[in-house]
Amino acid sequence: MRVLSLGFALPNPSIDNYSFASAPSFFDYDALVVDPAALSRLIEEIADQAAEHASNAGEPLVNGATSPVAVGLADMLRRRQTETVRLLSKGGAIVCFAYPDVYHHRVVGFTGCDRYYWLPAPPGLQYREPHLLPGDGTSVIPTDHEHPFAAYIDAFRDRLAYRAYFSDAIPGFDGFGRVFARSAGGAAVGVELRVEAGRIVFLPPVAEPGRGAERHPLAETIVNCLRRLLALTAEESPPRWVRDHTLPGLPELEAERSAAQEALSGAYARLQETEARLSDVEKHRRLLWQEGKFGLETAVRDAFALLGFQVTKDIDEQGAVYMAGEKLLLEVEGSPEAVGMEPHYRLRRRLEQAIAETGRPQKGLIVVNGFRLAPPGERPPQYSDALRVAAESMHYCLLASTDLFAVVKRHLEGDASAAKSLRELLLLCEGALSLEDGSEVKPGETTEPEAPQPKHER
Repeated sequence: MRVLSLGFALPNPSIDNYSFASAPSFFDYDALVVDPAALSRLIEEIADQAAEHASNAGEPLVNGATSPVAVGLADMLRRRQTETVRLLSKGGAIVCFAYPDVYHHRVVGFTGCDRYYWLPAPPGLQYREPHLLPGDGTSVIPTDHEHPFAAYIDAFRDRLAYRAYFSDAIPGFDGFGRVFARSAGGAAVGVELRVEAGRIVFLPPVAEPGRGAERHPLAETIVNCLRRLLALTAEESPPRWVRDHTLPGLPELEAERSAAQEALSGAYARLQETEARLSDVEKHRRLLWQEGKFGLETAVRDAFALLGFQVTKDIDEQGAVYMAGEKLLLEVEGSPEAVGMEPHYRLRRRLEQAIAETGRPQKGLIVVNGFRLAPPGERPPQYSDALRVAAESMHYCLLASTDLFAVVKRHLEGDASAAKSLRELLLLCEGALSLEDGSEVKPGETTEPEAPQPKHER
């Protein structure tokens, strides 16, 4: 049995240790052991040019296009995706230490790249929320002692620290999934998934695996569990001369299998491309129900970028929207109730700081998603009356994310005037700005009876 370990060195004669970049082709092995956290570090190091990485052939990896002297990061990542499909289609196994999904937005030429982009999933399952969720705990209990990897849970039970868990209540999970370990609270932290002819096993990682020879017991346990999973009866591969002894129909079946594998790889690549395009559109629905920096604020920035505005890209930096030579300091707030004064206090501090630094007033914009769990058409006013009055008195604009969603919808439907109208209104707005179904609002109009007449600069 040949095992390839990626990003997590395991000392064992059956295991070859490489990085995700430097490894040989995945499908030349019987099984993979993958540390997704190490893959994320590798991607970010290449994007930051913080470390040098090379392919198995010694070609340097760059975050750009492939050239005669270097391999593009996006091309390398897509190649690994195809190799993983081929490995599973021939009945291989993948052991993956479970971590929450994260996105890698800076990979040039690869929109939608995330931590698990390379790993096929059963139909109806995604390696992100709400199916794979972040979690932290050290209590892991084997629940299926017949499973091959129950031995891993038993051997390292006192050293395990799960970082993610599966929602095994999703429809159809029993058709492709098997839970063999749970947390003390019942979360599925040890899971086997059937994908094509192969198996994917998600394991809680060992909190302190040690280094070098200290990992011998861990490596031996994983190899033994994999051998049971693959039902191998011998470690050796068949000798090369066996290929010379064919059987009637065998060459035709081997050719048919190769053709099917190629078709599967192509179909999966098309599926991933379609899912990436779908994600680019579907993400805008987060404007209707999300909250927080990584939920609502990311969606707001994405919406303004789609509409042609320049926005602050780094979510860890304070937000701003740029248009027609103007800069609008951006604050975002979501709530299951009416949004109160919290975003006003944040924006006020920034406006005062801008005056102190530049000596002139700055424009501001607050986007709110009040009563976020109610359908947009059934919501009361999404912001408190105090926030509305504050927006008027300090001459900044107050906009509901549901109205921003309506403008995005018009834009995606091909209405070229949607973004232009919003830009003009934001330049004039002082106070609450209300749009109805994304339709244009003339200066002085409002669509919420409780909101005041918008004030505009002349």
